Amino acid sequence: MKKSMLVSMLLVAGAGLQAQDGFRVGAACGSMKTTGPATNFAYNITGVASNQSINSYNYDQPTQTPLTLNLALVKGDDEFSLSWMDSNKTDTRDLSSPTNPYGLSVPLGSGTSANVHGSQRLKVSTIDLAWKHAFMKSNSGALAFSAGLRSFDISDEFHTVGTSAGGAPTQALHAKGKGSGFGLTAGIHTRLNFNDRVWLTSGFTAAQLDTTVKSDQFVVLTSIGTTQMPSEDRHESTLQTETYLRLNVNFVRGFDGFVGYEVKNFGNDSAKVINTYTQAGIYTTSGFGLAGITAGLSYTF
Repeated sequence: MKKSMLVSMLLVAGAGLQAQDGFRVGAACGSMKTTGPATNFAYNITGVASNQSINSYNYDQPTQTPLTLNLALVKGDDEFSLSWMDSNKTDTRDLSSPTNPYGLSVPLGSGTSANVHGSQRLKVSTIDLAWKHAFMKSNSGALAFSAGLRSFDISDEFHTVGTSAGGAPTQALHAKGKGSGFGLTAGIHTRLNFNDRVWLTSGFTAAQLDTTVKSDQFVVLTSIGTTQMPSEDRHESTLQTETYLRLNVNFVRGFDGFVGYEVKNFGNDSAKVINTYTQAGIYTTSGFGLAGITAGLSYTF
């Protein structure tokens, strides 16, 4: 194996081609931290008039457990695969301070609440149809490229309610952005064999998608009533990326497993709510990503 090929394999930071031909079925799950901009939850003001400070509270970035299912046909230097990934997580927060009540939105003015409860729901699913071809192979490993199609849906939603010390509703905010898209993927993948049963795979995939972003009406409930702030659907180009590194093991013939680290970016503007309040920089949902440990099993027959 040429030294230049080995250097290229190690520099590319995916899964390499399986050595065994046949049909492969697999499943993977992860423990991955949500990445991306945090959503503001509430604020309050402390201190005397001459020396005040504004304290902001954000939703926590939750740990998610995405599930991936994969079907593939492996034949020689080529692999044809169909993959589905889904992740859905709801996070809640509660604040209470009768003596120093909370506001939900600066543009609304002086409305405050002794108790604040909120929830944020993050959801994403992708479907990938891909062809992978190994253009360099040896006993030490392989270097491959991939091309394919992706369909995806993503939503980022929050709902915050404030009540008085006695529990009466005082104000509420709600916003939801949903993005869906379709486009092309391309990637580069490597495989480095340690022996017949252990190998390392790594890779990078990019997806260029035509995205439609839909925003639910932004609802504000205060003592003056309900305000609805509709926003028009938008069409935009979204770039998504995936990078991963995996240690693979063959247990018995046909059965393989892996553990690795993966980073997914679904596009910060793929589910963004735009209206009067968010244009002022308040309460913006704007997409997210995932980063963390993944593990999986597969069977080839």
